[in-house]
Amino acid sequence: MEKSRADKIITEYYKKLYGFALSKMTDIDKAEELASRITLEVYSSLLKADEIANVNGYIYRIACNVFARYIGERKESAHLAIDSVFLPDSVDYEKNLIDAEEAKNLRREIAYLSETQRRIVVMHYYDNLKLGDIAEKLSIPLGTVKWHLYEAKNSLKEGIEMKRTPGTLGINPVKFINMGHSGFVGSKGDTSDFLRNSLTQNIAYAAYHSPKTVNEIAQELGVSPIFIEDEVRNLEEYGFMDRLGGGKYRTNIYITETTDEIDRKKQLLNEEYARILCEEYIPSVFEAVKKLDMSKIYIPDNDINLLLWTAVILAVGKKSMDIEIWKEFNKYSVKRKDGGDFVAVAEVEPDFDLSRNRHYNTCGDMTRTNEKYSTGAWQFDTYYDSRTGGWRDSLESDFDSLYEHISGRISKNDVSLEKYQRLYEKGYLVNDGGKDKVTMIVSTYGGDEFMSLIPDPDEKLEKKLEKYCKEYYELTKDCVAGHMLPLHKTACKAKWTNGRMRMTVIEQLLKSEVLALPTEEQKAALTTMLFCDKLPE
Repeated sequence: MEKSRADKIITEYYKKLYGFALSKMTDIDKAEELASRITLEVYSSLLKADEIANVNGYIYRIACNVFARYIGERKESAHLAIDSVFLPDSVDYEKNLIDAEEAKNLRREIAYLSETQRRIVVMHYYDNLKLGDIAEKLSIPLGTVKWHLYEAKNSLKEGIEMKRTPGTLGINPVKFINMGHSGFVGSKGDTSDFLRNSLTQNIAYAAYHSPKTVNEIAQELGVSPIFIEDEVRNLEEYGFMDRLGGGKYRTNIYITETTDEIDRKKQLLNEEYARILCEEYIPSVFEAVKKLDMSKIYIPDNDINLLLWTAVILAVGKKSMDIEIWKEFNKYSVKRKDGGDFVAVAEVEPDFDLSRNRHYNTCGDMTRTNEKYSTGAWQFDTYYDSRTGGWRDSLESDFDSLYEHISGRISKNDVSLEKYQRLYEKGYLVNDGGKDKVTMIVSTYGGDEFMSLIPDPDEKLEKKLEKYCKEYYELTKDCVAGHMLPLHKTACKAKWTNGRMRMTVIEQLLKSEVLALPTEEQKAALTTMLFCDKLPE
């Protein structure tokens, strides 16, 4: 056959060959590989052949033979040969494509059945088991098996006639950022551990704004329900999704999403009230710092700037530690199977550049206690410190080791070598002229006692801050799902104490040179305090 004629036939049949491959394979990559093999074989055969009377049958026979060899190579014939029917040259190629499409749709719809119905259909039609044997294997009555099979047939018929198209998430999936928790994590970690992959994040988002069944979530994502059943079950088991009536699920994660316009308005609002805090509150905090008994506080290099940083972060965050607000917020905390007890939080990655906000990123307040030594520690991670790892790397054992060093309970020997190595790595201890220097603020004030010495905002300022919280809520109430509005409203009652506001205050104090940037050495233990009964020498 002339090359021009072969080229024309290949061009005409390429999409049909790809459709044939797609109907036979379990995923797109394999279908593309099979389609390429078939196309090459058909093209080579056409070039060698004389005029062909039945092009449809000729091409189809080649496609089936290539498919059979491909399956033999991959040893998947036991699973895939169900749809393989080798027809003679007189086959109607167009009809077979329709049949292949129906077979593909049937496999798709089987995936949309409930787990029990799916197992019954596969066992009966694919494994050729009798209904009585199926009933015995599944430990359910024979009548129940028959009912499930009847319902399954009806569902399959309806599904095959339906055109399924992926929802928005199947075309444009979301990505979560700043996944975390407010409360106490369990043995399996926090939100970021459970929602570590794109599939699980999009499952959670699919059922966030409105409850959905597993099948509806799968439809939205454009994937088989089989791939998400276990994920949904796991999210429900650990409290990240709630099962409602009618087999529907609703996501129980405090997910926020924003726009460029709202984010800019939030920051303008923060800057307005940060100026008010700097003018009407921070001076009283600095006055309180001056009145502290400095014989009860160790400050590295006697640099008061370090203590002022700590005092500002604690003062602006003080209201968030109010017991009444915590009680109200904790009503939404979920007690999880692994021992966790927290509100799960996440943000949807926006479509604008987040780099402008990088210096507002925080992780805190992190508190650690040791009952054996009656010690405590507080840490708040900011853009300006050199720590990495967030709450996972803020270890109680580090503060214990530092206290043991300060109190003389350990010395440098083989037994304590690992503890010292860790303290050096963290930068909590540095060698200064041959001596170990503690780089962290240490206080013999107890944590609660120290906080009690920091003044509250006066009544006039409190009213202004209440106004800020209401404005913030009105600005952001459309950024969360409807069922999360009560939690969002509670969170907004102390919104002026959040990390972004604290860092906006710090930013303004740095610009006015009331505060100075930390040195490289100071960055390791910036905004960190150890509360114990002995100060470093």
